[in-house]
Amino acid sequence: MTAIVGLPADRATMSTLGGRGGGAMISIVGIRGVAALLSLLAIAAGCIHRPTAPAPPQGVHVVTVLPAANRTGDPLLITGTSLLERYAFRTERVTVADALAQEAASFLRARGYRVNEPSTVEGTLREHAPDSAEDAARLASKAGLEGFALYLEIRRWEPDAGTHPAFVIVAVSAALIDAANGREVWSVRQPVHPAPTPGAVTLGAAYGIAVQSVVADVFASW
Repeated sequence: MTAIVGLPADRATMSTLGGRGGGAMISIVGIRGVAALLSLLAIAAGCIHRPTAPAPPQGVHVVTVLPAANRTGDPLLITGTSLLERYAFRTERVTVADALAQEAASFLRARGYRVNEPSTVEGTLREHAPDSAEDAARLASKAGLEGFALYLEIRRWEPDAGTHPAFVIVAVSAALIDAANGREVWSVRQPVHPAPTPGAVTLGAAYGIAVQSVVADVFASW
């Protein structure tokens, strides 16, 4: 039995939640309350002292978004994770890295930039996706891409829970490379911070929301 401070043991065990089960219910409610409080504190902390991403240099009009590099060690699947998706519906596997590159391309198009089609990227890379900004610079220069190449890197991506996640701890870096000479002309390195995922029930849904949040933050000044 669990006694409540300030009450006799016999009264303390007769909580409004009822007998022994009441103690368990109080514990569960308490744990959930602490988890919710920690989530709110983490989100608030992530919104404080966040550096503003720098504006892109003048003369950037054409961008090739390279495949994003995933440094987390986790495939970070958004779809194609379940047996039903894989075998019954033949759902294509989509990862956070895939979604990040696609969302960045869509975002930049909406801002008026000309973004090269994925076929251009695939033909240029020849199945060799860059794994660092330096590697991306070499590939962009060697391939003679038009305009600039955008390299994205996922350094951290961790949900706070497996279901109904309230946020995803994220950290993404981006670098813009002049394809003519391989020189890096713009970069941003996000600090580790929580990306809120309101209303998300599954990890896939949470990851999709977090991707949109990250892209909007990284390219806010474009």
